[in-house]
Amino acid sequence: MSDDSASIKTCLRTVTYLLEYCANGSTSNNETCKHIDTIARFVTADCYMNQTVYPYVVLFILLLGTILNLLSLYCFLKTNKRNSQNVYFSALSLGDTINLHINFGLPMLRKFDAFDTAFRQYVIVCRLTGILTEFFLIFPTWIVVLLTIERLVTISWPTRNRPAYTQTQAIISVMTLFICVFLLSLYRLSDLKGIDQLSVFSIAACSDGNDSFEWLRNVNLIIWTILPECLTFLMSLIIIYQIKSVTRNMHSNSSKVHRSQYNQATKTVLLIAILFLLFHTPTGITIALDLVLKSKEDVATLVIIHFSRKITMILYEINLSCKFFIYNRTFRNFTGILSTTALHFTHNRNSAKLGRPALARPPRSSTPPKIQFNSQHKQSITSPVSQSDSYVKHGVGGSGGAGGIGEHQSMLINRHPQTISTNLSRNLRDQQLLNVMMSKAKTNEACVALLRRTDLYKG
Repeated sequence: MSDDSASIKTCLRTVTYLLEYCANGSTSNNETCKHIDTIARFVTADCYMNQTVYPYVVLFILLLGTILNLLSLYCFLKTNKRNSQNVYFSALSLGDTINLHINFGLPMLRKFDAFDTAFRQYVIVCRLTGILTEFFLIFPTWIVVLLTIERLVTISWPTRNRPAYTQTQAIISVMTLFICVFLLSLYRLSDLKGIDQLSVFSIAACSDGNDSFEWLRNVNLIIWTILPECLTFLMSLIIIYQIKSVTRNMHSNSSKVHRSQYNQATKTVLLIAILFLLFHTPTGITIALDLVLKSKEDVATLVIIHFSRKITMILYEINLSCKFFIYNRTFRNFTGILSTTALHFTHNRNSAKLGRPALARPPRSSTPPKIQFNSQHKQSITSPVSQSDSYVKHGVGGSGGAGGIGEHQSMLINRHPQTISTNLSRNLRDQQLLNVMMSKAKTNEACVALLRRTDLYKG
């Protein structure tokens, strides 16, 4: 806070100097002094904006956008759909994330003198960072243009759209765009003054660069802002007209079928295009005014443009950060993927905390025992747990010899108590009957022997 207060005091001291300079009667006819009140107001507002409000707003949007874009990228990678939109949306989410860190996070770090001094000492790193800065400003912007072109072709010529080849076409388009934008950014190896030197951060170059490629820097500014905005606006109007025309000409049933084929992807692309036009167009307008009016020595206009670009860059940063809400609104499986991932993560954490409770004791079966009757009217009671245990014991007993057989027999006795008791009572009854028959046989033999002896005595 002390550094911010010192910077604000230094900035306000400049305003005071300008007011004192124009208070001299000999310079009252100067064009700058004619608008000194307007200049003083905007310079004062710029001081407070640049030192207090702007860093905290940028930091908040940077953190929020990083989280949301990474969630979007994760969901697109988990869907595994073989279509062109999945490729474009994944590249757009990744490009927006890197864009936030290189063009907003790194300049915020370079506001600290120690970091900026150490960063500028490594010239190669500084030059490569300039290339990446230029690249990731232009690359995500033209991904939106490619998305709009793909939707326009799909709606205008639906019979030519082949799902088996759309993903390959999208990858080829993204790689071609990657190479073209990279070639446009290579001038930063020689000329260190690029788009970031003209941005709201007023970043100093790594070393004193020349203006030999100023025309290429202006071309990249147009490619970054004005040209994609015009193309996206025109193609979005054509898409809306095509949808209305198709819906009007086709029958009600067939139009519903036709709309269901491109409704989700088209709605997503149109919402992204609207978001892009609303939050990126102010940046394009201020850059266009800067290119046109920078040759004129109108200090008041340049101060207003410089202050306005801070507001427009905040809108541009919001455009990079809030596409997640569009994806979550239009894609049906987006919320499901996030919910499943959160539940899986929570379940894994709970399992890690609980350890391995399943190894302490086997789970108790909730299935009640069943009473079964076989063909011989023998009653038996079976249970799933005891049945599985008997299989295990039987396997062990088979390999363990006589000990295993004894365990198996004891298991059978415990398993069928009523069947064993029924067999014992039947055997006892048969034994009693056999004893009676044996006693009768012995009585008959005794009688026969007695009769024979009686006959002998008579004889």
